[in-house]
Amino acid sequence: MLRGKLLSLLFLLVVFGFFFYGTTKLLILRFQKGDVYPPYSSFRSDPLGTKAFYEGLGLLSGVEAIRNVEPLRKASELSGTTLFLFGLERFHLSAIGQESAKTIDEAALAGARIVISFAPTNAKPRPPSKENEKQEAPQKDADKESDEEEELFSGKHIDLNKNWGVETELSEQDASEANLSATENSLPPSVTWHSTLFFEPQDGAWHTIYERAGKPVLIERSYGKGRIIISSDSFFLSNEAMKSKRYPVLLSWLCGPHKKIIFDETHLGVSKSPGIMTLLRKYGLAPFLISLLVLAILAIWKQSVRFIPAYEEDEQAIVDPGKDSSTGLTNLLFRNISHNDILPACLEEWKRSFTHGKQDLSDLLPRIQEIIAEDRARPRKNRNPVQVYRKISDLRARR
Repeated sequence: MLRGKLLSLLFLLVVFGFFFYGTTKLLILRFQKGDVYPPYSSFRSDPLGTKAFYEGLGLLSGVEAIRNVEPLRKASELSGTTLFLFGLERFHLSAIGQESAKTIDEAALAGARIVISFAPTNAKPRPPSKENEKQEAPQKDADKESDEEEELFSGKHIDLNKNWGVETELSEQDASEANLSATENSLPPSVTWHSTLFFEPQDGAWHTIYERAGKPVLIERSYGKGRIIISSDSFFLSNEAMKSKRYPVLLSWLCGPHKKIIFDETHLGVSKSPGIMTLLRKYGLAPFLISLLVLAILAIWKQSVRFIPAYEEDEQAIVDPGKDSSTGLTNLLFRNISHNDILPACLEEWKRSFTHGKQDLSDLLPRIQEIIAEDRARPRKNRNPVQVYRKISDLRARR
C-alpha cells in the first residue's frame, strides 16, 4: 500500500516536471524570438523588430547602445545622446504625455539628437462625397464633445506637432521609393518606402531630406542646441531591411556625432515594472525561496504518507469490567514478587510508612519480625504467608 502511494507521488512529480519544463521552454523561445513585444521594438528579433540595428551599434567600438525601459524623466544626461523613438502611430505626437513631451523637448534644446519614425501605413485620405456632406450636421455635435474632451485632457497631454511646427497627412499617390532631396548628396539617392504618410512643415526651420511622390517623408530641423529628425516610415530600420535593403550611410547619419545611443521602449508600452521576483533576484533571495518551497513539499509529504505501516487496533477493551482495582493489584504482585518474598516486602514498606500514622506502632516491630522469621525458618512447602499475615493483624487488633 505504501509502495503504491510512493509510485503515484513519483509519477505526479515527473508529470509536473515535464509540464514545467515545456512551459518554461516555450516562454523562453517566445522571448528569444521577441514576438511578445510591439513592432519596431529593439527586443524583437523577427522581421518587425529593430534588434539587429541595436546590437549592431553595440558592437561598434566607442558606441554605447542602451535600451530605455523607464520613464524618460528618469534618464540622465540626454543632452549628449541620440534618442530613438521608432514605430510611433500617427496620433502619438499629437497626444504625447506631458512629462515625456517635456523631457524630449528639453533634451533637444540642450543638445540631444531626437530621431522619431512612424509605423508604416497604407491608408489613404477619404474622398469627399454627398454622404459625408449629409453627416456634417450631426458631426458638429460630435466635434463639440471632442473639444470638451480635449479641454479635459489638455493638462495631461502636449501636441508636439504644434510645438515643432509640423503636420502629418496621407498621400493618395502610390510610390515604393523615397528620393533624396538635392540638399543632401552624401546619403543614398533612393530608399525603399512603405508608408503613405507625409509631412507638411509649418515652420521654415524644417529641411526636407527625402521625398515620396513629391511630398516630404523624412525631414529635420535644428532645435536649440540639438536636432529633430522625423521619418514617416520605419521599414529601413527594421531587421528585414538589415537583411535585404541595408542603408548604412543613412543609419550612420541618423545616429549623428553622439556616441551614446538610446532606444526608447516606453512609448511602445514596454516598461520596467519591478515585482516580487525582481526584488528576489536583486537581493539574492531566490535560494531562500526555493528552500521554503522544498520544506513545504516535505511537510505535505510527511502529513500524507506514513513511513511506519498502520496496524489494526485490538477491538477488545483494555479494562475488564468484571475486575476491580484490588484484583489488578493482586495480579501485579503475583507477576513481580514471589509468595516467599511477599511478607518481607510488606514489612519494609510498613517500616517506611507506619511512623507517619497517628498511633506509634514501633513496639510491635520486634514481634512482627519474630513471626516472619519463624515462618521463613520453615521449609518452603510448609510456609503459609496468609496465616502469618493474619497473626500480624491479630497483634495490631489486640493492641
